[in-house]
Amino acid sequence: MAVEDGAALAESLEHVLGQEDLGRALRIFETNRVKRSSQMQEASLVNGKLWHFPDGAEQEARDAAMRPEVEGRHFIESPNQWSDPVTQTWAYGYDTVEEIKKAWDDLDVDVKRKRLVIGASL
Repeated sequence: MAVEDGAALAESLEHVLGQEDLGRALRIFETNRVKRSSQMQEASLVNGKLWHFPDGAEQEARDAAMRPEVEGRHFIESPNQWSDPVTQTWAYGYDTVEEIKKAWDDLDVDVKRKRLVIGASL
């Protein structure tokens, strides 16, 4: 997460043209990173619970679902989030720089719309 934070902060600050943009850059950074960090924290909490089932039905169901993975056979999903293909794409395929760029692009569109609305009302 720290590497993503650094990349996100650098990208957001890249858009600062003057002092008036600094607060905006930090808000965009914060909004993006709080959302992403919260999602990763939630996934970690789920994974923590998954790995610490007491012996019993839940633990046996988890082990059975993970058997193909453990045996080296092909699998398309796994309760082990860190080897599950969908989770891997979400966790490791995330492009924080692109997300910050999108946030700035969205902001630019909103600013342009406001200018059009103000200009039309004059």
